[in-house]
Formats: sequence, structure tokens, C-alpha cells
Amino acid sequence: MTVELPCETRIVVMGGGVIGASVAWHLTRLGCSDVVVLERGQIGCGTTWHSAGNIIRMSTDPVAVEIYAESASIVSELDQRHAIGWRPCGRVMLAGTKERFQEFDTIIRTLRNQGTPVESISPAEVQQKLPAMKTDDLVGALWSPGDGRVDPTALTAAYCREAKQSGAKFLEGVEVKQAVTQADTVTGVETDQGLIRCEVFVNCAGMWARDLGLRNNVDIPLYAVEHFYALTESLDDVYPDMPTFRDPDGLIYGREEVGGLLVGCFDRDALPVRLSDLPAPFEFALLNENWDQFMPYMEQGIHRIPALADCGIRTLVNGPESFTPDAEAHLDEAPELKNYFVLAGLSSSGVTRSGGMGGALARWIVEGDPGLDLSRYSLKRFGPEHNREDYLRRQVRDMPSAHFGLER
Repeated sequence: MTVELPCETRIVVMGGGVIGASVAWHLTRLGCSDVVVLERGQIGCGTTWHSAGNIIRMSTDPVAVEIYAESASIVSELDQRHAIGWRPCGRVMLAGTKERFQEFDTIIRTLRNQGTPVESISPAEVQQKLPAMKTDDLVGALWSPGDGRVDPTALTAAYCREAKQSGAKFLEGVEVKQAVTQADTVTGVETDQGLIRCEVFVNCAGMWARDLGLRNNVDIPLYAVEHFYALTESLDDVYPDMPTFRDPDGLIYGREEVGGLLVGCFDRDALPVRLSDLPAPFEFALLNENWDQFMPYMEQGIHRIPALADCGIRTLVNGPESFTPDAEAHLDEAPELKNYFVLAGLSSSGVTRSGGMGGALARWIVEGDPGLDLSRYSLKRFGPEHNREDYLRRQVRDMPSAHFGLER
């Protein structure tokens, strides 16, 4: 398919998932309409479409709390204008040990210091909110009423629709080959359908961001791993506005889905995915079911929600997601190239951080100041040795489960 490309624009964003769409939306909100988003497949066809769509507010880091708060506010705002499936149902984070419950104190202090409502609750209160759940072995839980869930595809479409209305262009079926540079500065983008001259290039290519960076000798350490969730048949005591939940001791999470449950896991020994092994094109696609890998976590789910033992499973979703070596995102200007920006490797938190991180990056590009201390997301925290494939394949196996312990 031939696409008519503009000869020139100010900003090119590579990647039409929820992250690239958010960046474009924020750029237009800041008055920059000279934006072109390129997607080699279709909008939202990568990781976005199979995301669980949870919107969270909890973190021990004040900057992360600000990012989450901005994201939640944007979701609520967009829901007033579009049907994006926003349900502010709250979230329960469980504690099966006294040590885990004590760890929650740091989250409570951080959130309350920044005006985000949160409270500890008893097992009996957990039972009231989640009647299908076994609670007699819990010490307690955290309750975050501002959390919720959203339809990731609808959220992405809302970002795109409003960005287009403000002048941004979204072009599907265009593959970026590399950024064009002069004197270590971005001057354009080479695609499979021609050259676009530009001042700024933004790499939001998801799990393909590393490979794209390597074409310009830009190190973006991340790697894809298998990520699972099961979708069940209908269950008693499950209701549409049931809170989402997370069990960090069992490494599982869940929410209501069409009268049943979505039950997912963050694996202790996640299986790396080599992108060259994926069928092409890998669009709106999943990996094969892998019950051997998921079953230990399904057993944790059955322990926590006993009715799962006799409930039918509609499907086991195995959708690859990219993780960085420390399970933290990359949000930075590439040290190697001026005006080459990166927002990728959000480590299974793309939807919930899309609004806040997209806003920070857009402010950085347009105003020269992101408005937040983004040092924890800097590409400079890694060296070239951390972008080697053999290192990444080893390192990312542990990162999904680390994601549970850090509340990023």
C-alpha cells in the first residue's frame, strides 16, 4: 500500500500505540499541530490492544505518583467526550504477610503527601469489596479508590481523534528505516516510502524500539517477554464495577471482564521473545497459549478465588510485552543524537502511564522543560553492555515479578 507522505513536518512520532498517540495528543494541546505519527501496521496493533487496561495511582515514588495522577485525570477528561470504557472502580492490593502490610506504609505516606486518597483496610473489608475472594489468610490490604480500568483501544482512538482534529496526521502502513542525521542532530526520517524532513524524531515503537534505535547507534535497552492472562466464563460474586486487585505475594492481578474474571500474572521466570522469531506482520497477534508456564499462577488464582477451580476458561492470552533491565521506563533524549527522543519500555504499564509520560515528553519537546524530574527514566542509567541481546535475555526474565514488588 502506497501512502502519500508529507515532504516536511516539525515532529515525527514512530509508533501508533497508546504511547505514540498520547504524545501526539499532548503536542497538539501545547499548540504544536505539525506532527506526523507513523505506524507500520494499524493504529493500536502492537501491545496496546491486548493490555489489561488497569489505571493505577499507587507508588512509593513522588514523581511516579504525579505521572499516574495526570494519566488518571486525562482518562477521566477524555471519558467525558468519548466512550473509552472508563470505570473508576478502585483497586485493592493484598497483603498476605505482616512484612508486606508494613511495606504499604511507604505507599500511604507518599500518596497522602501528594493528595491522593488511599487507606489500609481489613480482610473483612476486602471481603465486602471482593466477595469471591478468600480473605481468611490475609493480614490486610491497601484500598485506592481513584484507580480503575479503561478500554486501551478506545483510549488510543480518543487520543488519535482529538490529535487529528487539532492538525496531527496519522499514517498507517509506513515503516521507519532510521532517523536521518547531520552533525549528530536529527534532520529527517527515512521510511520505506520516502524521506520526511523533520526537526524532532520520537521513538515510541514499543518492543521494536530497541531495534529501531540500533539503526542509528542509539542504545535503548529493552526486550520482549511472554505475558499471560486468562479470561474466564461467568462467575458468581463478580460484578461490573468490582475493584481491580493485585496480589503481590501470589504475583497475580485481576479484574472483572464480561461477568467473569481476567486473571493475569507477572512471571518469576518470564520467557524472552526474540522479535525475529515472530511471524510478519505481527499485528493484532498473540503468541501460542502456554499453560505449562501459566499454571503455577493459575493455581495462585484458585487459592485466592476458589471458584476459579470449577470455572471454564474462555482463552489464555499470551501477548508479548517489553521490559527494561530494571523494569523502569525509558523517557529521554538520546545521548547519541540531538532531537532524537525515546518513550518506550514501559514494562507493562503503558496504558496507565501514557497520559503522564506523554505529557512530560511533549512539554520537554515544545517548552524545553518536562516539568518533572525524569532522571529515573534516563537512558544514561545504562551502558552499551546493557543493550547486548545476551544480557537482556537473561536480565528481563526477572523483571515482570520485580514489577510487583516496586509499585512503579
